[in-house]
Amino acid sequence: MTTTPEARSALSHPPAEVVEQALDSQLKSTNTAASSGGNHHAHQSHAASKKVQTSGEVTKVKSTGQGLFTVWHGLTFGGLLQLMAKRPRMDYSRALRLVSLFFICPFNSFYGIVSGLIYGRKIQNTQVTKPPIFILGHWRSGTTLLHNLMTLDSQFTYPNLYQVMYPQHFLLTESVISKLAAPFLPKTRPMDNMPAGWKLPQEDEVALLIETQLSPYLMVAFPNERKYYGHTFDVRHMSPSDQAKWKRSLVNFVKKLTVRADKPIVMKSPSHTYRVATLLELFPDAKFVYIHRDPYAVFSSSLHLRRTMYMENSFIEPTEENLYQDTLETLDTCLKTYEETRHLIPEKNLVEIRYTDLEAHPVEQMKRVYETLGFEGWDRMKPIFEREAQAMSEYKKNRFIMDDETRQMIYSRLKDFFDKYGYDPQVGVAENGSKSS
Repeated sequence: MTTTPEARSALSHPPAEVVEQALDSQLKSTNTAASSGGNHHAHQSHAASKKVQTSGEVTKVKSTGQGLFTVWHGLTFGGLLQLMAKRPRMDYSRALRLVSLFFICPFNSFYGIVSGLIYGRKIQNTQVTKPPIFILGHWRSGTTLLHNLMTLDSQFTYPNLYQVMYPQHFLLTESVISKLAAPFLPKTRPMDNMPAGWKLPQEDEVALLIETQLSPYLMVAFPNERKYYGHTFDVRHMSPSDQAKWKRSLVNFVKKLTVRADKPIVMKSPSHTYRVATLLELFPDAKFVYIHRDPYAVFSSSLHLRRTMYMENSFIEPTEENLYQDTLETLDTCLKTYEETRHLIPEKNLVEIRYTDLEAHPVEQMKRVYETLGFEGWDRMKPIFEREAQAMSEYKKNRFIMDDETRQMIYSRLKDFFDKYGYDPQVGVAENGSKSS
C-alpha cells in the first residue's frame, strides 16, 4: 500500500544526499588520521603502499545496532547455498551472521513456495501497462532525496524495504510479518543515522540481489574480489543465461508491485545508471530522471556508504586500497556509461537535474520533472513540495577539504564530465549536511 503524502515526508526517510550527518565528524579534519593514511591509484605506484584516506581521513563508521540482521536474511535457502558455493571469506567475529542465515532462509523458501502457489498465475498474467519511472544517478548523487520527493505523490507507487528484502513472498507476508518484525529492524540507516522503516521507499536493486545474486551489491559478500560482481553493473556484460535471468527477475518484480498497486512505479537504483539500454528493451516507454552531483562530493560520500554497508552486512572487512580503487572505478564507469547511452532515451522521457539545483530550488525542479515527463497533478502536489522545501531549508552545508592527490585522480578520469556539467575542478570540497540550530 502506498503511503499518502500527508503521512510521509521526504525527509522522514533518510535524505542521505542532504543530511549526511554521519560524515560531519569524519571529514572536517584532513590531519586526524595522517599517521595511518595516504592515497592509492593503479597508475601511481608510488602511493600504493599508503593506507587509503577519504579527504585525508579514514572514515569512522557509526553502527546502528543492527546486530545479526543483514541483507542476506532475505535469501531463500537455495540462494544461501548459491552464495556459499562462491566461498566468501569469513572473519571469525562475524561468523554468527552466517549461522543465523541457516535458521531464517528456510522460512523464505517456504513462504516463497506458498506465495507462488497463491499468486503465481496472477503474476504471470499481469500486464505492466503504466511505464515505470527510473531514477538514475551515481550513489550519493541525490537519488534518495529525489526518490522520496517523487513518491510523496499518491498517483505513483514504489518498492519499499520489506518488498525488496523479501521479493519472493511479500505479496503473501508483508501485511503481517512487517508488523511482527518491526522491533527487529534498526531504527536508523547506518550510512546517515536517519530513520528506517519497512514501508519506506527502497532500492529495487536489493530485490535483484536477493533473487539473482547478479548485482553489484554482491560486493558486500566479496568486498575485495570484484571478479564476483564487476560484470553485474551493466547487464550487457553478463552471459546470455545470466542476462535472461536478470531480466526475468526485474520484470517479475515489477509485475508483483503492479499486483499490489496498479500505478506507475518509481524505481531507484544507482546501478540502473549503467542499464539504460536494457531497461528500454524491457520497458520501451519508461521515463527517466537523471541526477548528478559534484564528483568530489560523490566520491567522498560513496566511500563512507561502502564502509557502512560492509560493517553492517559483510562477513569480512575490505582493504582500504581496494575500497578506494573500487569506488573510484565505479564512479568513473558509471558516469561514462550513462553518457554513452543517454541518447537512447527519447527526449520527452528524460529529465536531467543537478543536485545543487534540487537542493536550492526543489519546487522549481520538481515542476520541471512533472512538465517534461507529462505527469498530472502539479497543482495538487505543489503545496506538498513547498512544505518539503521548507524542511530542506533547515539544513545547512558544511565544506570539507579534499586532498590534492585524490582530487587530481578524480579529475583526470572525469574531465569530460566536469566540462560538460560545469563543475569546478579546483574546488575539491565534499558537500555535507547538518541540521542548523
